[in-house]
Amino acid sequence: MGRVPATAILGGVALPVDPSVYWTLRLSRWRPIQATPTAGYTLLVPVPGDIPAFLELALRVLALQDATERVETIVIPDRVTPTIEAIVERAAARWEGPLRLCTLPSPERWFLPLMKSGSRNHGMQVVEGINQSRATHVCLHDADLFLLDRTLLDAQYRRCRDENLACVSVSPAWDQWYREHGLELGATWEMFASNEWLRSFPPHRHIGHDAELFGERHTFDTTFYAQCLTAPQRVRVVDREGDLVHFNYTISTFRAYQRTKEAYEDRYFRLLLIRLFIDLFGELSVANPGLPDLSVLRLGLDDGSASVTYPSEAVGGADYREFRATLERALQGDYLDPALRRAAAAALEPFDAHYAYPGVPAV
Repeated sequence: MGRVPATAILGGVALPVDPSVYWTLRLSRWRPIQATPTAGYTLLVPVPGDIPAFLELALRVLALQDATERVETIVIPDRVTPTIEAIVERAAARWEGPLRLCTLPSPERWFLPLMKSGSRNHGMQVVEGINQSRATHVCLHDADLFLLDRTLLDAQYRRCRDENLACVSVSPAWDQWYREHGLELGATWEMFASNEWLRSFPPHRHIGHDAELFGERHTFDTTFYAQCLTAPQRVRVVDREGDLVHFNYTISTFRAYQRTKEAYEDRYFRLLLIRLFIDLFGELSVANPGLPDLSVLRLGLDDGSASVTYPSEAVGGADYREFRATLERALQGDYLDPALRRAAAAALEPFDAHYAYPGVPAV
């Protein structure tokens, strides 16, 4: 092993050890539980603080869920802003059950925004949410996910509780490496997990990290390492993908865009999606100054020198049509009124025409 440097730089902030050692030491143990946990689940809502429209979207979607088994809802932004506070305050007045805002501890609340790392932010948000949970279970909600079945969350919690599962997910893990080693792991979005199980591992084992397993070095996403070391019968995937719509890699794409200093190709149309979310759901939000508006994003369809560009129809047409059909499903929920659906369709007309989305003539 090489010599550990005296300092390491995370997003321009000097730390006394290298990053892997920092996170292992920093997240070596959980904070003590202050009271006997309440039977039910804590709904954890980690969101990007610099795109508050994602919080407005998440709360609009989650407000329609049955909440019989829900103990509390905790919003965990990677940074707290006056807009985030205003959104939570407004929603709490009509929320079913407690809804509260949780801030990340220091020093992470200061240097994580500078790192612009979607995975590291999310990992710390999940750990802090578990530390603050007052329930026997937690649910990890993804802010770019739309729930189409009002009973989904309560039903998944009951399954986790009644079958004494460590965790239950609505989708399988994306990484095929686990299947190659005979494991079926669950993805983190809408995952329900027992707090007792989560706390049986040190926190740093639940965040993304590299480790050795099966004689190989591998990168483990959030909760995957712990799932690997858990009896397989206690890890369950119940396919509910027909009851939800999920856009993967939305925040990580935005963080990558923030880090780049050159023109950025929006290969899978996630920046376009974020811009659309801001315009559709941002009632209290202001437009993110770091992301162009739709009139500017449209330029990238034909102008290769634009700040955000898109693949050619030959390269990206199939991906756009898949993205567009997925978005169409997402926009059919009760959380969106018809006027906003029409606004979304109008905003995407140039893209639909460019990529010959069904029913739109190619240009």
